[in-house]
Amino acid sequence: MKLVSSIVAIMIGALLVPSPARADGFIAPTIGVNFGGSTGTKPIDAAQDSSNLSVGIAAGYMFSGIIGLEEDFSYNPSFFGHGGGIDSSRVATLMTNVIVGIPIGGQSGAGIRPYASAGLGLINQKVDTSLTNFNFSSNDFGYDLGVGVMGYFATHIGVRGGVNYFRSFDRTDGVLDFQPGHLNFFRGSFGVLVRF
Repeated sequence: MKLVSSIVAIMIGALLVPSPARADGFIAPTIGVNFGGSTGTKPIDAAQDSSNLSVGIAAGYMFSGIIGLEEDFSYNPSFFGHGGGIDSSRVATLMTNVIVGIPIGGQSGAGIRPYASAGLGLINQKVDTSLTNFNFSSNDFGYDLGVGVMGYFATHIGVRGGVNYFRSFDRTDGVLDFQPGHLNFFRGSFGVLVRF
């Protein structure tokens, strides 16, 4: 009888001890469209022009379920389009973001996580033209701000959609002065989400 009482007491005690917060990682390959700002494209027209399409991948980790970090890479192979003397152009971004998102439905099984993000990183742009003196290449420091939703159908699989705003910082004679730069645009993206 004493042994049974001890086992019951241990089991009740184990149930009363708060379980540790679960951390979870994720990876999300995405496809997106760029619009506004330097693209000169309205959101409604962005998906109809292939020069606005980008591909990317995000990988991150949510600590204690609410705050996380992610690395987000995106590549647009023809950001400024073609024609008018432009032979080729590209913009690539690599951002380290802080994410704040509340998991509705928990951190396993089906559920959704609305989130906001902000980060700093690299914005690379390159333009090749038929005019020799107008070729351009630049690696700029920049920032992004975003909102979106991660939705899970099950513990390990779901989808993710969001909108991010990107802007480069200004440079004066090669010196970074943290004033807003000329390159800025929005990116709407959607992709498969894998949680582990």
